[in-house]
Amino acid sequence: MNRQIDDLASKKDVERLIQYVEKLEKSFDYARDEISQLRIDFDLSQEQNPFNVNVWLKPSELAALLKISNSTVTKHRNEGLFKKSSVKEVVRGKRTDFYYHRINAVRDYSKIKPIQIAGRKILDKFA
Repeated sequence: MNRQIDDLASKKDVERLIQYVEKLEKSFDYARDEISQLRIDFDLSQEQNPFNVNVWLKPSELAALLKISNSTVTKHRNEGLFKKSSVKEVVRGKRTDFYYHRINAVRDYSKIKPIQIAGRKILDKFA
């Protein structure tokens, strides 16, 4: 009789634990979705603020900033040098344009090659 009571208690504990884990999982999913949406909203607000410099650069603008060619920028993107947060794809019909985040793309590039700015300073790592 005592053995059956112990089994029932442990089954109830396991069921409660499963319910608690499911609640935690739902809360985590909700928090992850909220953070993702906040990031999107933040990026949009930064882009639309007239006092901010454009955060996203064309490949030619990034190439000029890094003192490399446009084809080198494309090659590095295809090789996966730039993280997902550094590149934005804009699909326009059959054409896809790529834009590079001003800070993240430079940070990614600085990991493979020091960056020379204004002919004076050399950054080993963009912080």
